Amino acid sequence: MKKKLLIAAALLVSIVAHSFFIYYQSQGGYIAGTNDGLSQMVPFKHFLYETFHKGNLVYAEDFGFGGGIITQLAYYYATSVVFWLTVSVVSLFDALGLVTPNLELWLQLTLVVSIIRLAVVLLLATHAYRLFHVKLPHAFVGAVLYGVSVMYIRHVTFWEFFADAFLWVPLLVIGLERIIRLGRADFFIVISALMLVNNFYFAYINLVFVFVYVVFRQFIRFPEDRLRRRQQWLLYSGSGVLALLLSAFAFIPATYGFLQNERPSLEHEIDLVRFDNILYDSRLFIIPAVFILFALYRPLYRQTAFRLFAAMSLLFTVLHFSPHVGSFFNGFSAPQYRWEYLASFTIGGAVAVGLSHWRFEKKSFYIAATSTVSLYLLLGLFGEVASWSVSLVIFGLMLATVASLWWKPMITPYLLIVSCLVVFNGYTKLVLHDQAIVKTNESFVNSSNYDSAEQRELIALVQEQAAPLERLDWMVPLRNNTPIVQSFLGTSLYSSILNGNLLMLYWKDLEIDMGRESVSRYGTLGNRANLHHLVSSPYWMRRDNAASEAPYGFNLLAETERYAVYESGTRLPFVRTTTSTYRQADLDDVSMLTREQTMLSGVILEAGRDTPTPARTIDVMTEEVEAALDGDTLRVTSDEGGIDLIPDVPSTARGDLYVSFDIRKLEGDAFFIKLGGYRTTRKPEESIYRTDLTSMTLRTPMSERVPLRLPEGTYALENVTVEWEDYATLDSVVEETKTRPDIPVTWDGPDFDFTVEEAEPGTYAVLPVPFERGWRASVNGETRDVLQANYAFSAIQLDQGRNEVELTYRPPFFNITTVMTLLGLVLFISYRVYVRRKEHPFT
Repeated sequence: MKKKLLIAAALLVSIVAHSFFIYYQSQGGYIAGTNDGLSQMVPFKHFLYETFHKGNLVYAEDFGFGGGIITQLAYYYATSVVFWLTVSVVSLFDALGLVTPNLELWLQLTLVVSIIRLAVVLLLATHAYRLFHVKLPHAFVGAVLYGVSVMYIRHVTFWEFFADAFLWVPLLVIGLERIIRLGRADFFIVISALMLVNNFYFAYINLVFVFVYVVFRQFIRFPEDRLRRRQQWLLYSGSGVLALLLSAFAFIPATYGFLQNERPSLEHEIDLVRFDNILYDSRLFIIPAVFILFALYRPLYRQTAFRLFAAMSLLFTVLHFSPHVGSFFNGFSAPQYRWEYLASFTIGGAVAVGLSHWRFEKKSFYIAATSTVSLYLLLGLFGEVASWSVSLVIFGLMLATVASLWWKPMITPYLLIVSCLVVFNGYTKLVLHDQAIVKTNESFVNSSNYDSAEQRELIALVQEQAAPLERLDWMVPLRNNTPIVQSFLGTSLYSSILNGNLLMLYWKDLEIDMGRESVSRYGTLGNRANLHHLVSSPYWMRRDNAASEAPYGFNLLAETERYAVYESGTRLPFVRTTTSTYRQADLDDVSMLTREQTMLSGVILEAGRDTPTPARTIDVMTEEVEAALDGDTLRVTSDEGGIDLIPDVPSTARGDLYVSFDIRKLEGDAFFIKLGGYRTTRKPEESIYRTDLTSMTLRTPMSERVPLRLPEGTYALENVTVEWEDYATLDSVVEETKTRPDIPVTWDGPDFDFTVEEAEPGTYAVLPVPFERGWRASVNGETRDVLQANYAFSAIQLDQGRNEVELTYRPPFFNITTVMTLLGLVLFISYRVYVRRKEHPFT
């Protein structure tokens, strides 16, 4: 009966906690941040569901230019336990015809999953606190303080999968206590393995918590502890090894994906401390008043469990103010504050123990109460507060808590639950809704800022006539995952974990401008026709009639009131063959246009034998426009000044100009760059999302005068060069491929097949498939290496004559991780057999 009441109470509290969002969704709103929520969380869930139901469990050709699912999406949902349970339920309802698993469904499911998840968190935390001789009602109150916290709902709103981290902490504590008290590690092994599979990033954070907890438990012991310290460490070590073996099939590829990702190191100095008002309106971590009072109430320190939880809580509270700790928990990168749920758990434990062992001692209580009220007055009057009305509510709840412990301790648990629900819903309304997701609704999701019917109309037209693997260069501005949202093969992607080779292709190898500077994404092809041909992207779509900026050789295909799509008049085959090879190191000092032309003429490999032909550099004159150019320093004196470039080309010249330069704004703030009709932006130097790269190459249509415009400020402008692309190389290659037989291609998830007839000696098949560890190839039944080609793509050396080529993708280290997981299963089963024979093993 108690279990049923507890489950009902957990579900009721969770529903009430989400009451504002339940109302908001009933009015057509969605729980998703307008940035990452709509750009990543919901699209990735929908994408993975569709991909899994196609049978593609390890690779997807429509994830950007193509990519491994585990290596690049395990950080999000690809191996998430909660997501897989959700997929199972949705699949069942889908099979019964009860739901349509479209993007809208995944938007709506965020609320349902959050309510259920929070209820489970409350149950798990309650059970964990009960291990410390805490009464059930008080353990439940501690669980509410843990789960019904601002960090939980903040995670759900902006980065929904972050909220799963709340599930693992109580489970880990239960597992650790079973080791310490019973000498049984089976539960801890299973939970640790599932946690490593679920998300490697939060596994790292949680394992830091495990270490801290274990260290504290070395010095704070309970009468029921049966294992000596040395025996504990043996079991911890053995459990960790077994958990790693069991999780190897997912954890190792996911970790490899993180390590091969490219992200610039943080250049600016990290602050020593960062203060926020954790009693009133911190966006990350609000300490409940009851913990402040309990921490100042000396009699509670007689309880061993209180000392344990209070000590860890005070440690985590101090660490909260250190950006260096935020950097440590973020893999020594830019400080991110995602770990404070650990403090919420220990605070919940301290309060649960404090309530169960509350004994009123007048003098100690007066000291603790006076100090608590004074602290709230001090931070309320002299600390930064966002709103006086909110501060008064928090202050009133604090006074009510202090008064209840003095007059009626029996009502304190109920008051604490109500207080948590008030703060939780107030934060949801005033911070998350009003300041972040007020526009996240059905109207916005169907607008031109995200996914409009007008956009889909043109996309459907392209899909009707495009070849199976041809791509469309289109994305809603600032939303690089538009191809996922609108279900087409595109040229853009936004994810924290990406193929590092592709990122370097954009940033350094070809300097492809994306229209904005940012890490963790790539998008569009800089309107460069050569690149469109190389990656089989013959379609280009933009808002309004943007004919002047369309890639060279692209003609208007169709248009609507606000959008136009263009199509290339020529194609290169998806699989190209060539006997011309160029050594990558020989191109280190050449221009981006030379690299493009070299990729068209043959293939760039680590080892090559041919000599590249430099692109044509032309002389250029400059004229200052509301600016002064002194050597390499350009001072712009208006909102849009700069220089005009006057290239020395014949008046009848056709083609494009490639303008390259190094640029940096000396003031360090953000700025735009306009070259002709093309506009791009650069981030301020203190931004953690800047690439820290100053070299740029921009394509612009041939013109007698090309304006380069910048906002007011002082710039370092160096190495300005202009090259002429008349597309003779592209035309020659297109004509040459017409004389060769077609190469039919079959691509089904992780399997990619094609046949080349009559290959000459030394021929390579060049594929616009991103080079990634995991691809295996066979030519005529014999194993063949997949080579990294053209910086970020793939090539295979062929035999003379007919070649039947088969490529198969498996997650990196597939064979060894499979063996590791099977070995882990054998060892775990053996361990289970062993412990069943002993009532208290290792004691």
